[in-house]
Amino acid sequence: MIMAKSIKSKIALGIGLLFALLFAVSIVAIVFINLLSSKTEKLLAANYNTIRYCSEMSYAINDINTSPATLGRFEANLKLQENNITEAGEKEVTQQLRYYFERIKKGDHDPSILHEINQKIYDIYIINQGALERKNINALSTATTAKMWLTILATIFVLFSFSLAVNFPGYIANPVRMLTEGIKEIAQRNYEKRIYIDNKDEFGEMADAFNLMATKLYEYEHSNVSKIMFEKKRVETIINQMEDAVIGLDAKNKVLFINHKAEELFSLKAADIIGKYAPDIALYNDLFRTVLQKDGKKQSLKIIVDGKESYFSVDYRTVYSGKESIGEVLTLSDITSFKELDITKTNLLATVSHGLKTSISSIKTGIKTLKDEKTGTLNDEQKTLITSMDENADGLTQIASELMNMTQK
Repeated sequence: MIMAKSIKSKIALGIGLLFALLFAVSIVAIVFINLLSSKTEKLLAANYNTIRYCSEMSYAINDINTSPATLGRFEANLKLQENNITEAGEKEVTQQLRYYFERIKKGDHDPSILHEINQKIYDIYIINQGALERKNINALSTATTAKMWLTILATIFVLFSFSLAVNFPGYIANPVRMLTEGIKEIAQRNYEKRIYIDNKDEFGEMADAFNLMATKLYEYEHSNVSKIMFEKKRVETIINQMEDAVIGLDAKNKVLFINHKAEELFSLKAADIIGKYAPDIALYNDLFRTVLQKDGKKQSLKIIVDGKESYFSVDYRTVYSGKESIGEVLTLSDITSFKELDITKTNLLATVSHGLKTSISSIKTGIKTLKDEKTGTLNDEQKTLITSMDENADGLTQIASELMNMTQK
């Protein structure tokens, strides 16, 4: 069974492969560079020095008849050559060269000896020249092989790096983008949204968790939606059947609901104002603006309804969830009948008060006439009775004044 790799292990694997390829390229480059350096060093140190020794011996042997001192020069280079034998057959030729040189040192100046010496020097030269050519071909072959391997490894490295650069960002970004789109859909209450990622890693687990969450939300939504809708309809029915005009606002002063009575009273349509900012509605609706301009006290408004003066009391109720205010309910109750009774009461009191004052004024005039001695003399009992009547008339006058004051409030 193949174990699913995590994103961390996949990243580590990709970086590890890049490092391994880079390390392999570096090792191959170092090995071939050292190999070429070694071969080049041998090429210069061995064969090139031998060719130089041969050149020096050739000049010296040709000057031996004119300058006997060149024997030391020849022998010095011959000794160097004897210590620098690296090629097959070179040792034998060098020994023969030593043999002929020893004969010259003993005084044998036979021209054939000089010819043999030059021939042996030439043979050594040819041996090393051939070795130089072989080593050069070998070095070129090594360089070609190094170039080939470095090219292969570099190509693999570049292709792998390019593939990683092209595919890896998408491998990371695509699941994140899909998850972001899914979250936006869930935020829009689209609980049927699902995301599908085949990766057997954290992204796959994330997709499974998202789909499980969406399924649970879908089940919860549909298990409660009918109940919620029923309760919503019931509340709306109750509000719409109320005789009072009712408007609900949320914590941000936006209209949540308005019943039929309020629609008629404010000449508004629920579809036009639900979700609207209440002060914005007040800009073009005078009654709405008046209702919103509350002073914290219960208000009474006179409104013309169907060409008739009607009176409404305005009540403001703040709705709380715990200690937090979550909205407000405005209620306008029709108090026209009570207002009409109040007016009738006021008119009745004014009529009674006016009648009392008129009657009392007549009584007071009569009492004043009786007190006048021109109308006749009164006995003590009559005077006491008239005084009592005068005091009672003053009391009635006070009552009439109080009734009049009540009508003016």
